[in-house]
Amino acid sequence: MKKQIIIFTLLFIVLSGCENQVGGNYFFDHIDQLEQSLDEPKWDEITTLAEELKTIFKNHKWKIQLIGDEDEYEGLHESINNLIAAAKENDSTSTRLELATVRSFLEDIYSL
Repeated sequence: MKKQIIIFTLLFIVLSGCENQVGGNYFFDHIDQLEQSLDEPKWDEITTLAEELKTIFKNHKWKIQLIGDEDEYEGLHESINNLIAAAKENDSTSTRLELATVRSFLEDIYSL
């Protein structure tokens, strides 16, 4: 009986810790900023924001590797690089497309 209570308590503690997304809000807030910037494009600002997104990715890559699979985080990295390239080319259609792809990868990674 004691063993079951201890196991239940430990399981409860572990599962309650899984409630929040670790680091996901950093990405989603930054993507929202990028989407708002695309409404009235200032391409230097958009390129800077895209490069900051890559920095955030690098800083949180180890977390993404723990919760996502290799295809997801490699695809995310590739999409962020494509986003930067599209922003440097001042291509709003490709930028929006890559931004949607980045959001999709992140939603897949953080949907547990």
